[in-house]
Amino acid sequence: MIFFVSFALVATVVPARPAARPIAYDSFIRDKALFHVVKADLASGLVHPTAVYNRGLTSSWKLVAGSNATVGITGTFFAPSSGYPVGDVLVDGDLKVRGYRGSAIGVDFFGGVKIFDTRFKQEYDWSQYKFGIRGAVRLVANGVVCPNPKAQRFRDRRIWGKASRTAVGLDKSGKLILIATKNSVTLSQLGKAMVSRGVVNAVSMDGGGSTCLYYRGKMVIGTGRRLSNMFVLQEKAAF
Repeated sequence: MIFFVSFALVATVVPARPAARPIAYDSFIRDKALFHVVKADLASGLVHPTAVYNRGLTSSWKLVAGSNATVGITGTFFAPSSGYPVGDVLVDGDLKVRGYRGSAIGVDFFGGVKIFDTRFKQEYDWSQYKFGIRGAVRLVANGVVCPNPKAQRFRDRRIWGKASRTAVGLDKSGKLILIATKNSVTLSQLGKAMVSRGVVNAVSMDGGGSTCLYYRGKMVIGTGRRLSNMFVLQEKAAF
């Protein structure tokens, strides 16, 4: 009888399912363009968003390897000759670069992410953030696609033409959404692609020849151009 009960208990044990990763990859097609998507669950406590910066230009591989990245996406615009960014870059609370324009991504000391706009030619107080990148183009605000780089004082016409692009956004639940496409799309098409994934607030990062997306050891979209900064996600172990 004792043997029967023990056997019954063992027989009913169901193997535990492996926990879902807090960072996951997907892709979809919209407007005949292939969009690569990375979704990160910030509420899991296992995702560490950071900004990385190199003084001068270097390979995207070195930027992701040096930061122990699980995911890396192109950061803010920069001068092609020197690699100097057009907007602020904050790393570990240290403002490495000053550039007074564009929208921004801020990562607070608890790993929370906020997307916000800044005033042109005005210094921003980063004291509540540990990492940050400024100089991006506002793409989606409160669920509305609304790119207007001219109003944000961007002058390069290539920004509002068709190009390969990258973007960072937040959905209604606070999940972080990174999107990149190698196909040529407008800012509005990029914004609509973000909204189709549930994004309510987003910015467009650098694109064109700088478009880059790294995911778990692979360059999903690689670039032959050297970069100076990236927005990076590190995935922590669950134990």
